[in-house]
Amino acid sequence: MAARYGSPLKRAFTFHIPLALMVGATLFPFYWMVVTSIRPDVELYNVKMNPFFTLHPTFKHFEDLFALTYFLRWAWNTLFIAVVSTAISLFCGLLAGYALARLQFRWAPPLGTMIFITYLVPPTLLFIPLGDVVKAFGIGDTPWAVILTYPTFLIPFCTWLLMGYFKTASRWPCPGSSPPGSSPSPCPGTSSSTPSSSSRHRSRRRSRSASSPSSSAAMSSTGAR
Repeated sequence: MAARYGSPLKRAFTFHIPLALMVGATLFPFYWMVVTSIRPDVELYNVKMNPFFTLHPTFKHFEDLFALTYFLRWAWNTLFIAVVSTAISLFCGLLAGYALARLQFRWAPPLGTMIFITYLVPPTLLFIPLGDVVKAFGIGDTPWAVILTYPTFLIPFCTWLLMGYFKTASRWPCPGSSPPGSSPSPCPGTSSSTPSSSSRHRSRRRSRSASSPSSSAAMSSTGAR
């Protein structure tokens, strides 16, 4: 039977009412954006009108947005820049994070710390040198100017996060290892805590040989009686 926590009135004041207030506060900005987008200009500029609803909804604002501006072009540029910048940063951060976390070379820990310190550099300090780079490549009025700029602080961040992931993630698959669900086969250079079949067989033989003298002694004493 499900446990009951207090009376219905207590549950209402301690759970249902706070939950409703939290959901309402979270969804109110979205409601405000929808109502504002469909209100006519007369109601928007009249402070005496009720700002929480409208009796004369209109879609003129959306028509002006798509007809009088380059909104679709701007949205496409934003999507293109975000996807390409994320792909470049994730690819470079994946390679760097795996190398710094799994390949135990001499300068791996200091290099990881230096990459994290690079991420802490304010982006505003990079605007002047990156402006010269963008001007040298001749891509100042193209999306590639932003695509070249974003990875400068995205790659250190991705590298730092993926270093922590690879340090804690399982080392399967590796050369000579077996997939999950099959017999264990550790990676080279690591030890497995699960005993192999041959070691289990040898332990059984030892236990049998240790128990055989006691059983023979019991049989001889029984014959003597």
